[in-house]
Amino acid sequence: MSSLPPPDQSQSLRAGTLTKSWVIAVVVTHLLIAGSLVALATSALAVGKPTWWLASQTNGPFSILAIVPFLAPAAVIIAAVRASRFAALAGLLATALLAIVSVVDISRSPGIALGEAILAGCTALTTIAAIAGRRRAVASGF
Repeated sequence: MSSLPPPDQSQSLRAGTLTKSWVIAVVVTHLLIAGSLVALATSALAVGKPTWWLASQTNGPFSILAIVPFLAPAAVIIAAVRASRFAALAGLLATALLAIVSVVDISRSPGIALGEAILAGCTALTTIAAIAGRRRAVASGF
C-alpha cells in the first residue's frame, strides 16, 4: 500500500497543457491584441496612410486581406481553448505573422508598423509567459 495521497484533479491532467488560469490569461491577452489591431486599422484610415492589409476603396470593405493580421490572435485563442498543448507553437507562429505584417508596412505607414511590431512583441512575451504556465509531469521520486 502506498503512503502517498491520491493525485488531485490538476495532477491527473496531461503534462504540457495550460492551467485554466493561464488559458484565461492567454485568451484575454489575445483579445486585447485583436482590439489593438482594430484601433491601429482605424487610426491608419483616419490619417490617410492605410496599411497593405486594409481594404482599399475599390475592393470594398470586405477584402480578404483585412483578416490577415487577425489570424494570429485567433489562432492562439483557438489553440489555447481547444488544445492548449499547442498554444506555445501557435504563439510563436502568431509572433512571426505579426512581425511579417509590420515589416511589410514599414515603407507604407511606419507609425502603424511600429504599433504592429509592438503587438508582435506582446505576443512573444505572452507566449513565453504561457510556457511557464504549463502543467508539469508529477514525478514520485522513486
